[in-house]
Amino acid sequence: MPRPTTPGYFASHWRSLDYFNLYRLTLAAALVFSGLLFSTSDLFRQSANGRFQSYAFAYLMIAALFVLGIRARWPGFQIQLTAHITADIVLFMLMMSTSEQLASGLGLLLAISIASGGLVGSGRLTLLYAAMASIAVLLQHGFSILGGGQGMDSFFQVGLLCAGYFAIGLLAHALTLRALRSERLAQQQAGELALLNRINAVAIENSPDGLLAIRGDGIIRHASPRALALLGITAAAVPGITRLEDCSPELARMSQQMQPGTTFTLNTAAAQLRVRCIPLETPDDSRVLVLEDQSQAEQAAQRLKLAALGRLTANIAHEIRNPLSAISHAAQLLGEETHDTAQIRLTGIIENNARRLDRLVEEVLTLNRRDRLHPVSFDAAALGLLVDELRQTEEIPADAVIIDMPDSLHFQFDSDHLRQIVWNLMRNAWRFSRKQAGSLRIGAQMQGSNMQIEIGDDGPGVASEHQDKLFEPFFTTDAQGTGLGLFLARELAEANHAALSYVPGNGGARFRLALRGGE
Repeated sequence: MPRPTTPGYFASHWRSLDYFNLYRLTLAAALVFSGLLFSTSDLFRQSANGRFQSYAFAYLMIAALFVLGIRARWPGFQIQLTAHITADIVLFMLMMSTSEQLASGLGLLLAISIASGGLVGSGRLTLLYAAMASIAVLLQHGFSILGGGQGMDSFFQVGLLCAGYFAIGLLAHALTLRALRSERLAQQQAGELALLNRINAVAIENSPDGLLAIRGDGIIRHASPRALALLGITAAAVPGITRLEDCSPELARMSQQMQPGTTFTLNTAAAQLRVRCIPLETPDDSRVLVLEDQSQAEQAAQRLKLAALGRLTANIAHEIRNPLSAISHAAQLLGEETHDTAQIRLTGIIENNARRLDRLVEEVLTLNRRDRLHPVSFDAAALGLLVDELRQTEEIPADAVIIDMPDSLHFQFDSDHLRQIVWNLMRNAWRFSRKQAGSLRIGAQMQGSNMQIEIGDDGPGVASEHQDKLFEPFFTTDAQGTGLGLFLARELAEANHAALSYVPGNGGARFRLALRGGE
């Protein structure tokens, strides 16, 4: 159970008070033993030895009781400290009254209590303790003179002792204030250091790069979770014990050969990594290895490129649409007014290319509207009507399309986005198919709460060297294509929290749209 705290005082104050009371217990035990040892000597006044032993034993009992108060931390710190000093002053004065020979020595011991009270109590009430001790010493000395034990000339010695109390009190006050400032500064810096450590820990754990700190002998000093994941290490790395070569022998070998500031590439089961070495300039030759996932860097660069490309093409598209409409309209008028075969062919070329540019502009504008979602419910009948409508638009024969989907099909999707995705996939499938009965296969199936829509053809399929570039913008193998169809379809799918992918295999090309189904 934690001990209660006292406002305005640190735990170190209570520890110091505990040590001070331990000194008082030891001193009280020594005084009790001294009283017993010199009970028959002439050290004490006549018949005063018994009183000295009683006072010493009372001092020991009071110090023992103070232990309980310190442990309970009740009453408050300043009250307990004042009670300690007051008990010392009273009992020391009583013991000094039993022997003139011990009076000077006990007076010096009282100076230790005053100094300790000033140091333990952060300099508070130190001068009060010195004044209380001085008054008590003067009163005791005065009663001793009245009793005939000492002469008037001994007041000078007592005055020096009282001046010493005040000097010790002032010195303890100054030293305590300095120590207190140092303690507060240390606690403030400790708090800032702890906060900085927490910030560093959060930054390291959430960094997209992995960080490995290793000593010169290959012992891991720190390994971030991201670094272990990139290296494909499932076991926990124990700092100061685990060796890097036990986790990644290739990385350990290459890191020993690296010069500070250089980089090298490391292939792991999880990723392709770019490794940088940063020396820490410590006696044990420690260094930090920064593991960067190349695929993420490439994806980030791709996203920046696509964002810039999207803004540029959107602006261009808006500027192109009006003059493009004028060109298309002028070509139609020329075609209607002329009967020359060559001119009709030229105007046809103009119209075909104008339509191609208009389709490109429409795809670019659709791409920039992909975040404007208006999801609606689809079932098997609605999806079948959409496929039939797009089949008629592309003039695909009815027997060329085979549709297979369960009656329980149900999902949510933006209708315009789904139309654009299915249209692009069906148009590409028909373009590269054999254009015969059953050339296009459209299927859908439910898998728990998820569902998949697949569109395939019986064409030659996609070459293996082109599969990784299918969804890149402006990549096309068709001279009449824009290269934006599949890229646009994937972007629209992701906007609806779905995933469009190419399914490799034999017997034509097959694309899969995976999404979460509705209830």
